[in-house]
Amino acid sequence: MDKKKVGVPLVCHGHSRPVVDLFYSPVTPDGFFLISASKDSSPMLRNGETGDWIGTFEGHKGAVWSVCLDTNAFRAASASADFSAKVWDALTGDVLHSFEHKHIVRACAFSEDG
Repeated sequence: MDKKKVGVPLVCHGHSRPVVDLFYSPVTPDGFFLISASKDSSPMLRNGETGDWIGTFEGHKGAVWSVCLDTNAFRAASASADFSAKVWDALTGDVLHSFEHKHIVRACAFSEDG
């Protein structure tokens, strides 16, 4: 009889408000990563396999509605209720660029070719 490997759900503590979006990176040479958007205004980056916390992106002043990582997981993007979208250095947490808008930003994405 073959035994099937059963996955165990991950519980990732850290956000102080509801999580509204999750994004898994493609598999990279360093593994894969999970980034979460929350109404607490601070996207969080985690190890995609273990759920271990890697870092928090600080700089938004409103709920973050969407997050994503580029193909190599070197950059992150976030869309916020503070009328901005930001591109982050996923390795350092630094803001690379902030795009100001006239309304709430609810989505962000990277093209597959960067």
